[in-house]
Amino acid sequence: MSSDHLAKKGAELLRQGATMLSESCPICHSPLFRLKNGDVVCPLHGKVYIVKSDEEEKKVKKDLVLTNTEDELIEGLNQMLKKLKEDPKDSEALLQVIRYLDAIERIRRILGTSQQNK
Repeated sequence: MSSDHLAKKGAELLRQGATMLSESCPICHSPLFRLKNGDVVCPLHGKVYIVKSDEEEKKVKKDLVLTNTEDELIEGLNQMLKKLKEDPKDSEALLQVIRYLDAIERIRRILGTSQQNK
């Protein structure tokens, strides 16, 4: 991506109400921006996390893995619900839906505990 395009993306973020930060992206060294919702983004790489210690980095990585796993489970749940909608008597699909819901609940419980320990 050209520096001109990065500047345009940065200007667009500012127009949307983002604040330019003094920190830069660890990958491309472009300025980072804080969105109104608190997320920190690089105009090139999207959302980034600023961590101050190895322990904090480990926690962020764990939360990202759990969140990504939850996203995948929800995708699988949607597929099973479509299958169940086609055949409401499909007991195997119904059992799979229950398994997905149980796994999603467990991940949310872990994430909730993790958020409380901040």
